[in-house]
Amino acid sequence: MTQTDNPPPTLSTEQALAESEKTRAEIEALALKIRELIIAQPPIELLGYVWAQFAVRRLKESRDIEEQPSDSDLTRQFQHTLEYMHAVWSTTPGHYPTKKLDESKAKELLICCSSMANTAMMHAMASSVTSASAEFGTESRTVEFQAKTSWLIIRGHRYQVLEKEFFEFVLAPHDDALQQAYGTDSHAIALGIQTISDSLRVGFSNATLAMQDNFAKHQSLSATRNLSKEEAIAELRSQDPEFDTKMTEAWADVFMGGICNLSKKTQLPSLLLADLSYEFGEEQSFFADGPYKGTPFRRLPARVRPLIRLGADYYATDPQFVRDSAYRAIQWALLKRLPAYRDTWARSQSKLVERSFPKILKDQLSQATFFEEVYFKDPETGEWVETDLVGVVDDVLLVIESKGGVMAMHSPATNYQVHVRTIQSLVVEAFNQCRRFLEYLSSAREVALFRLVNGQHEQVALLKRESFRLILPIGLTIESFTPFSSMCKALPEVKPLLGVHPFISMSVDDLFVLRRFLPTAGELFHYLEVRQAIAGIVQAHIFDELDHLGAYITKNRFDQNLTDMLETASMVTTASFSDVVDRHFEREDWQTRPPPRQVYPVELQALLDALNRIHPKGWLRADAHLRNYGDEGRKHLETQLLTLSESLKLHPVRRIGFNSEPPLQIWICREGSHPHAAEIERQGMISCLTFEAPSTLVVCVEYNSNRQISNVTTQMVIAPLLIRGDYKELDTEAQRQKKRLIDLQ
Repeated sequence: MTQTDNPPPTLSTEQALAESEKTRAEIEALALKIRELIIAQPPIELLGYVWAQFAVRRLKESRDIEEQPSDSDLTRQFQHTLEYMHAVWSTTPGHYPTKKLDESKAKELLICCSSMANTAMMHAMASSVTSASAEFGTESRTVEFQAKTSWLIIRGHRYQVLEKEFFEFVLAPHDDALQQAYGTDSHAIALGIQTISDSLRVGFSNATLAMQDNFAKHQSLSATRNLSKEEAIAELRSQDPEFDTKMTEAWADVFMGGICNLSKKTQLPSLLLADLSYEFGEEQSFFADGPYKGTPFRRLPARVRPLIRLGADYYATDPQFVRDSAYRAIQWALLKRLPAYRDTWARSQSKLVERSFPKILKDQLSQATFFEEVYFKDPETGEWVETDLVGVVDDVLLVIESKGGVMAMHSPATNYQVHVRTIQSLVVEAFNQCRRFLEYLSSAREVALFRLVNGQHEQVALLKRESFRLILPIGLTIESFTPFSSMCKALPEVKPLLGVHPFISMSVDDLFVLRRFLPTAGELFHYLEVRQAIAGIVQAHIFDELDHLGAYITKNRFDQNLTDMLETASMVTTASFSDVVDRHFEREDWQTRPPPRQVYPVELQALLDALNRIHPKGWLRADAHLRNYGDEGRKHLETQLLTLSESLKLHPVRRIGFNSEPPLQIWICREGSHPHAAEIERQGMISCLTFEAPSTLVVCVEYNSNRQISNVTTQMVIAPLLIRGDYKELDTEAQRQKKRLIDLQ
């Protein structure tokens, strides 16, 4: 979904003030009503009811995941209810009723929570219009509006299948401490958290199928052997000694929130579950007196501890809480038990984030050269300073600064200044460190990089800025904060580095998804190039990294789409592009089914594969150039490649040119018949004159006798100078070739 608009909407100050006061009163009243409805119900029965309603509705609305729209709205509706159940139980002491669930009141709860979500969004709009904040100049109210709405919807909505990968990676450095505190390690904890997600994701349907299967068996026995109900059940028990246990568990999963019972569903230590859980009434601040009492503009308890103890067992009301909060909750709990481990945790965490990019994306970055903890002298101060990670891949330079992230953030409604400062500490510091490095890179024709060895700085590399077509400054944090990306763009300090290189904020969390969906270096770097271009469009707001990824898969050069939209609008807001990612993970065969990718014609895909396999000099430029074409351009290019390759039966070398930016010239030849360098140079210069361009990209492709690509080379040919002796001859040939241009635009 894409919206072009000028938010926040145009309300007069008086209208906005009245609407702000009205909606605030409404959400505060709704919060108390919601609490009354929740505390009047038996907790486990209420949890089971809400999950059953969600599962039934979701099944009804999403039978065909390939055709139906995303169920994100349905997910959010129930998620607001689940998060309020956790919040009320965490903050309200006392004995809850054991009487039967009042279904009418439970339905009313769902309606109230839905109203809370909608009214809170209205309040975010109205209260931002009346705000006196001025941190972002004329854009301050718009930024505050974006911050408040992002806060309301920041809970993750992604499919929960990569938990094990993420938690095993981020907790691995702390195995010794985890063993000391809980008698377990990162692998077991990651497996337990994945089990939580799996139970909440498919547990209800599995339990339903188990009950249906046993019912069918019962019916079959009754019909074929003329057995009574009791006799048929006795027969099923004789066939399976665990029949009663399985049916009891299935019944609990379907009707009593059993899929949420972590004491039963996981092998996680009870001590760890307790540390990640609230007891009834243990949390004191959410419903404390004061502004926004009990509303989602305060920090939900689940952002601190994602679990709740109900009776003797520990429950996760919603999987997103586990995904979003468990890492920090584990850190908090571990350091509370082992206070002396605090500094070690910080150092290990820092190293982990610094090395995560090349480690997680090791297959895509197999040709890269990385320099960790790079030292250089700051051009301004002359002092030795450090950059976390510098990577070189062909003509691409990666400059990565890592940040450990933050604990649960403060709400922009209750503590806007602290909220802004937190994001600034995450973004601006990394931005400034990247800026400092790029200014050093530009301070001389060639600069040296150093590492610190035994107190001495030893040179490890020499870099030239002119060597790099693409420079990617990236700020990396351990957990996602991309819903705040709209504010990141509005920070006055965050401008394109050196005036041309927009800064990218990413998270370790997102790298696990990018690894699956962008399996080659060409795809990864083309995505990052588009991602960077969008980062430089201040008026474009995309919710998170998965929306960026979805937009890339479905639209390719979405940055160009955004630029076109902004010709008639002052702002573009997008959402739901991540649906293509979510639908992949919703499939039962997601682990074996290839993720969705951009589609290329066969011959063009073969050329891209060859570039990614052979890695000639300048291959990433050629790869990105070919990926920039839209569907029609790709089809046109495919047709020409097929025609030329077929003609190799009669001609050892063929050539064709395309009018693109920059112009593209492709040579196709038989294996061993590579054109001479002088002729490539000559024809490349003619192409520059033909298309009136400063340079031409030349790609030479060799085919073996089986019509497979055996070699590929690339180069950029610069337009000839007027003072060349053969300039007139080159220009004459260029004018002749203009008559048979092939235009891929």
